[in-house]
Amino acid sequence: MIITEARPAAQGSADLIRSAVVAGLITSFEVAAGAVVVEGSRLMLHGRTIAYARHGLGWTGAAQREPVCLRGLSGSGLVPESVSGSDDVDWVLALPGARLSELRGTMAELADVCQAWGSAVAALHRCGIPAGAQAPAAPRPWVLDPERLPRSMRQLPAASARAFVLRTLSSDRALRRTVDRVADRWTADRWIHGELSADRVLVQRTPEVRVRFVDLSIAGLGDPGWDLAGAVETVAELTGGSRAPWGSASEVCLRDYLLQGYRRAGGPAVVTAGTRALRVVGRAWQVAAALDQRATHPATMHPAAGYAGEATRLTRQLALARDLAERSARPGLVAA
Repeated sequence: MIITEARPAAQGSADLIRSAVVAGLITSFEVAAGAVVVEGSRLMLHGRTIAYARHGLGWTGAAQREPVCLRGLSGSGLVPESVSGSDDVDWVLALPGARLSELRGTMAELADVCQAWGSAVAALHRCGIPAGAQAPAAPRPWVLDPERLPRSMRQLPAASARAFVLRTLSSDRALRRTVDRVADRWTADRWIHGELSADRVLVQRTPEVRVRFVDLSIAGLGDPGWDLAGAVETVAELTGGSRAPWGSASEVCLRDYLLQGYRRAGGPAVVTAGTRALRVVGRAWQVAAALDQRATHPATMHPAAGYAGEATRLTRQLALARDLAERSARPGLVAA
C-alpha cells in the first residue's frame, strides 16, 4: 500500500470520500468538519484508521482476489468485514489488535496467544463455501513447481542469495523428491490464508484473546497442511533468539500450543516433515530476497558482502530444509 502525506479529504481523493459516504463509513458532516483524512488507501476518522480501500472486483491479480475472499468468509469472524462503496471500490474495515510481530508478553501469555491462533486457523480451514457462491483457488506455491519458475526467478545473478536458494532446491536429491511428494498430495478443497506470517496475524487480547487474519491476497481454496506449516515456521521466526520479536521463548513449547489449539478446534491438517521442509525453503527465499536488496553487489553469500549474519541464517534455514526432507522419506507424520 502506498502511503501519502496526510491531508484533509476535501483537498483530494474525492472519489474515495464519495465512496466511503455511500458505504456509510463517514458522513458529509464529518467531511465538512475536517474530521476525515486520507492516506493513500487508508481512511481515517478523528485520527483513527477505520477502513482501507480496495479497487476492482474482478478475479485477476492479488488486489482483486482479496475482496472475493473477504466476501466468501464474511461472517466467520476470522477476517475483516468489507462493505461496498461507489466507483468500484470495496472498503475493508480496520480491526483492533496488534500483529504477532508487534506482540510481547510472558511465556504463559504467548502460549495463550498461540493456542488461540491455532484454534483460529482450524476455524478458517473448516469454513464452508456459501451456497451459490464461488471461491478462487489459492495460488500453488512456486516451490512446488520449480521447473516452471517465471523468468524473473530464473535469470538471477549467479552469486545472488536467491540463486543460492534455487541451486540448493534443484541440487539436493532429498528436496527434489520431497517436492514431488508434496506436489502430488496438494489439495484445493479448504479455505486457506496462504501465508500466515507474523505481520498477517492480528491478535486482540482483551476482553479475551481473539485472533484474526489480514491480507488475503493469496488466500482461497488450497491445502490446509501448507497453511499450518507456515504458522509453525512463523513461530520459529518469532522465537529465533534475542533479536527476534519473542526473544528466546521456547519454540517447541509455543509450537505445541499452536498445534494443540488447532487439533482441539477440529483442524483437518497435519504438518509433515516434507511440507515443512518446503515451507522453510519458501521462507529462505524471502530472507534471500531481502539480503539481495540490501547488498551493494550480488555476491551476497560471500563474507565480503558484509552481511555474514544474514548469510549464516540463510544457510541454516536451508540446512534445516535438507534435514526435514531427509526425514520426510521415513514413515510417519512429523509436526516439527
